[in-house]
Amino acid sequence: MRRICSRPLFLFGMALPAMVAAGCSPGALPGSPSPIGAVGGAARYDGTLTFQRVSGGFQLNAAARKLDLSIVLGTGDQLSGRFAAGDTTGTLLASLDGTMSSGHFQGTILVSTPATAGGATSICEGRGQVSGEFSGRNVSWTASDIRYDNCPGLLVGSQAQAIAVSPVPGAFGGGANVVVSVLPGANVREGRCPAGGSGWAFTVLVAENAGIDVRLDPAFAVEQRPATGPAIRTTFDTPFTVLAGGARREYEVCAPLAGTYQAFFSGTDARGNRVRFASPVVSLLP
Repeated sequence: MRRICSRPLFLFGMALPAMVAAGCSPGALPGSPSPIGAVGGAARYDGTLTFQRVSGGFQLNAAARKLDLSIVLGTGDQLSGRFAAGDTTGTLLASLDGTMSSGHFQGTILVSTPATAGGATSICEGRGQVSGEFSGRNVSWTASDIRYDNCPGLLVGSQAQAIAVSPVPGAFGGGANVVVSVLPGANVREGRCPAGGSGWAFTVLVAENAGIDVRLDPAFAVEQRPATGPAIRTTFDTPFTVLAGGARREYEVCAPLAGTYQAFFSGTDARGNRVRFASPVVSLLP
């Protein structure tokens, strides 16, 4: 049965009345599993992940963790990754320059890991910028500025090294798997907004790939970086709060100024797992 979803128009994160209703067929991760070769499509990797506390009154496990990582290459060279490493889970959203056999990527890492302060342990939810490299079957990354909203003051660095073991992405923990991509791609040229006037128009596509329903939190965050001036982080009403298992939903954005756009979502899946995910960084080019 075809799923129907609304497509509200967002003006740099601000919701306007829904313009159209669009059919939303069951979705999957962008891209298809393929052999690990020159073009790359998807892969599962085994390796190690380490964290180093840079500052903050929290202690965390600095020992190397065994890393289970899956990455899929989607539309417009957008990488979507998911990983588990001992007591740590996370996601990776990045843009690739090259291939999954020879290329570099820059993006965002979201990570949840336990840390202790004052004798109490918390699950700290962090976000940082990540850069990495593919070389043959190997992948590595460095994230030097992971910060945690719910563990104030904690600043952490991270390194990962892994080798591809399968061209088929893995499943993690029996929970939902949500991936965000941007159409037509993460680099957007100035054009016209659907409601009129000049701007940078694109579509944010949110897909669940494990067949598990997700209820999103009622608000989501948008980080805007104009071409000049400081970053602006704003909270808006989530354009939809229910993402059915195996479905995809989308919303439209039309930004009025050059710079970058990135959205951050959170929610809970039908099995009680906490879910956090982000869009790729969208570059709004003059």
